[in-house]
Amino acid sequence: MGGRNTYAIGNNVAFTYETVGKIEGVKVLKFKAQPERNKLPEESHSSEKYILLDRDGVFHQYREYDSSHRLIFEIGYHFESGLSKNGESVLHVHTFDKPGVENRKKARLLTDEELKKYRKYFKGVKNI
Repeated sequence: MGGRNTYAIGNNVAFTYETVGKIEGVKVLKFKAQPERNKLPEESHSSEKYILLDRDGVFHQYREYDSSHRLIFEIGYHFESGLSKNGESVLHVHTFDKPGVENRKKARLLTDEELKKYRKYFKGVKNI
């Protein structure tokens, strides 16, 4: 469950995340070391999707990866500049021009179709 410049370029490194459960068949990860990280890996060793929950067990992030293990889609639930009101968490999407975290586009709100498709992963998120 790699990290930047590791698995996707052929360098195997020790896992820094562990699987702590599943939501609708998607692995829920937790960062192994302290302090805890609040984001999922930028590359994937074994799965096409991962979910991260916050300390209270509420949905925080969802990421999808391509067949080359590179990040291609992301949903977050946290403060996002330009979208959050009064510092509150907001569900939002980052898309990518091409695979890889360096190609992430500016955040936008989810479409109705995306909300319907991904709602099952938003554990603990209210008012959706």
